[in-house]
Amino acid sequence: MTEPRQSSTPGRVPDCPLNLPGLDASYRIAGMNLDFSERSGLLTVALRDHFSEREAKNKAKKTLSRVWLNPPPAAQQMISWALDNPQEFPDHRLLHTGAVMATYPFVGGILAVIGRHVALGETVAIPDLRRRVEGQWGATSTVREGVGKAVTTLRRLDIVQGGGRIPVTGSAPLTCGPVAATWLIHAVMLTRRVQSIDVNDATDAPELFWVENLAASSDYPLLEIHAEGPKRRVWVSV
Repeated sequence: MTEPRQSSTPGRVPDCPLNLPGLDASYRIAGMNLDFSERSGLLTVALRDHFSEREAKNKAKKTLSRVWLNPPPAAQQMISWALDNPQEFPDHRLLHTGAVMATYPFVGGILAVIGRHVALGETVAIPDLRRRVEGQWGATSTVREGVGKAVTTLRRLDIVQGGGRIPVTGSAPLTCGPVAATWLIHAVMLTRRVQSIDVNDATDAPELFWVENLAASSDYPLLEIHAEGPKRRVWVSV
């Protein structure tokens, strides 16, 4: 199966808001045993049902391709594992949010900001959220517009509530099994661009405020637990 050449551009900010039907279509097509060009063509056709013709050919396709069809090199194994193990993700909102975090660290950073407010029982206004994100990613028009696009995507996935003039807060948390939970911890590591994370810190990661009772498992093959001294254990990328 011929795979695409990886782009050298960072693609750090989603080009448009995503939705669950579009993400599901991308996930389904990415798992087909076809050349990339064939899957890309099928994606364009499928997205016409969920986006405008122009978005289906351009922004939506580009954004969704980075998530499921042509992820950045660091996320390829993690995304491939999710494609090969659909049984671990009965709730596709969990699946897609983790994949977007892994392939767009920009969105992971937004989730972290919201998660810290949720942990304090607070909401966060969009202007405040935008200022926090601009402090990390730069005060550019792309970043400013990207915050709104990311929040819209998270709202469509029912991960957050609010947006626009309404302060943002978390929705009802989702549940997942232990193997999927470990996959989500891997998503946190990718969104932070780190090779390891403390086991205790991982289960309390603000990026995962939208998951309840996060219990990890050693059955996920892409992470291992290593001991660092007598009292510290860390998840490490294999």
